Amino acid sequence: MPTFAFFNLPARGHLNPTLPVVRQLVLGGATVHYFVSEKYRQLVESVGGRFNPLPAWKRLGDQNTGNFSAPDDRQIALMPFAMACQATQVVPQLIGALRALKPDCLVYNPLNLWPRLAARIMEIPAIGFRPFHGRRAHRRVAAPFPSESLARFADAANRELGALMSSFGKPLLTLEELVSEVEELTIVFLPKDFQREGEAFDEHFLFVGPSFIEGEPEPWPFAPDNSRQHLRAYISLGTLRNDDPEFYRACFSAFKPVKWQAVMSVGESVDLNSLGRTPANFLVARSVRQTAVLPQVDVFITHGGLNSVMESLYFGVPMVVIPSINEQRSTADRVKTLGCGTLLERTAVTSDSLRQNAHALLENPATKPRLVRMQQQIRAAGGYRRAAEAIVRYTQAHPFRETEMGDPQAERA
Repeated sequence: MPTFAFFNLPARGHLNPTLPVVRQLVLGGATVHYFVSEKYRQLVESVGGRFNPLPAWKRLGDQNTGNFSAPDDRQIALMPFAMACQATQVVPQLIGALRALKPDCLVYNPLNLWPRLAARIMEIPAIGFRPFHGRRAHRRVAAPFPSESLARFADAANRELGALMSSFGKPLLTLEELVSEVEELTIVFLPKDFQREGEAFDEHFLFVGPSFIEGEPEPWPFAPDNSRQHLRAYISLGTLRNDDPEFYRACFSAFKPVKWQAVMSVGESVDLNSLGRTPANFLVARSVRQTAVLPQVDVFITHGGLNSVMESLYFGVPMVVIPSINEQRSTADRVKTLGCGTLLERTAVTSDSLRQNAHALLENPATKPRLVRMQQQIRAAGGYRRAAEAIVRYTQAHPFRETEMGDPQAERA
């Protein structure tokens, strides 16, 4: 049976869609080693994966590693430079671990450059996966740069990459060359019609749609309302960037008891006392099982994380999307363009704007058929089962001989 090594970034939004894939592979008899930060050990092991520690990338200018909480757009843009600068410390250790585990294939998030480097050095088959919405073309990391500091970061990154590759007797490699690589297979966790500039993506990209297991339904947490006199809202800002009492209080005012019932997930950071008294028509929780709530609501107020958007579309629920970073804004733009929701800037959030956006969606007769069309495409995309099947097929077609790993001392000679 095959052995796989998965690599990811330490963020739930990136981890979640891979877990059903790992579970499916394990059920099929495969061994799956998962490299991610210690924080996610329990999640990895809950689906049958074998946890392996992986250090978090150190943000440029930070003094400590291991903190991946809510990076802003600038920090995200600097991530490839930061990971390249750490490559000489991390990648040799990673290669040592892989030599011991002897995987048949690496399956990795392309935003994580370390497994990409390890795969290149070891000449081991590799598959990418994208739990994010982005363009086909990579972000340029070559001159000319908009600032001297970025040019210095790039020089440092290229020096480190050169030193790493030389130490293994491999050809020199620049950061631009590294990030522009596209694997023969990259699994994308959305349907192709949702992908911005989808026509630019060729056969190297497999669009499988959202990857999650529905699970058992749960009852709506309010008294039965058989006549459905109330509209139902679900509100969540995701697992990061959710400490926003002002936003939650605006939701209390926006969705009044006479017309609405609402479930609101606020995360672990916010002080519940700062929200004031919870209205009788609201259930406020630290977390809820989102896929159990979404099938029961009329509208989803969301931050625009790709997993949340995909789950909402899977259940045919329109969205008011309130993005915080560029990636979420790209997703929100696509939701709006497809007529499946509206985009509300976070700076424009008021109780009136929330209520008006929600009602505009529900009162627009074009919203429902557009949602149905996207829902049908998502449900036909294959999800985690298609992803697992593709990984197995690719690995069978690209057998990896253990002898190709070579001897690390010989490679350095």
